[in-house]
Amino acid sequence: MKLGRKNVAIAAALLLIIPAIGWWALLELGYVGTPGTPIDPPFNLSDRIATIKVIEEGGEFRAQFDGWKEGDPELTDEEFFGELYKRQRDLPWIFDVLDVTSLVGVLWVFFGFAAQAIFAGRMIIQWRASEKAGASVVPPIFWWMSLIGSSMLMIYFIWRKEIVGFLGQSSGWFIYIRNLWFIYGKSDSEER
Repeated sequence: MKLGRKNVAIAAALLLIIPAIGWWALLELGYVGTPGTPIDPPFNLSDRIATIKVIEEGGEFRAQFDGWKEGDPELTDEEFFGELYKRQRDLPWIFDVLDVTSLVGVLWVFFGFAAQAIFAGRMIIQWRASEKAGASVVPPIFWWMSLIGSSMLMIYFIWRKEIVGFLGQSSGWFIYIRNLWFIYGKSDSEER
C-alpha cells in the first residue's frame, strides 16, 4: 500500500478522534462527568492525591475529594488522614514512586511509560538508519513514532493535569504531521 497525503491526514485525524470517542464512551457509561462537573466516586480517572481540595468555611478548613458532590459525606480530620494513611500503607511503592493511589492510576502510568518508550525509540531508529547510510537520515518511521508517541503523551499529561508537558508535546505535533505530508509528497489525485 502506497501512502499518500490523504492517508497521512486520515491517520492524524484518527489520533485526535479516537481519544474523543473514548471519552464520549466513558461519559455515556457514567464513568466521567461532563467538563466542569465532578464524577461520581469510586471511579476517578485522576485518582491522585493532588485531586483533594481544601475548602475554607467560616475560618475552618475541611478536605473534599474532587469526585465528591454537594451532599456527599464529608471527611473529618481523622478520616482524611486515615484515608491518606490507608492508601500509603496499602500501596507504598505506588504512592511514593508513581504518585498514584489506585490500580487505575498504575495503568495510566504504564500508558505514560509506553508513550515515552515510543517517543524515545524514534531516536534509536533514526540513529540506526544514519549509521547504515553513513550520513544523517531521518526515515518516515521516525515521524510516525513522533506523532504516535506525542499523541499518547498529550493524553497522559491531560490525565496528570500537567500543562507544561502537554504544551511541550503539542508544539511538535503539527511539525510531525507536516513532515509526513512532505514525505508522502503528492496527493492521491496527483498520483493517478
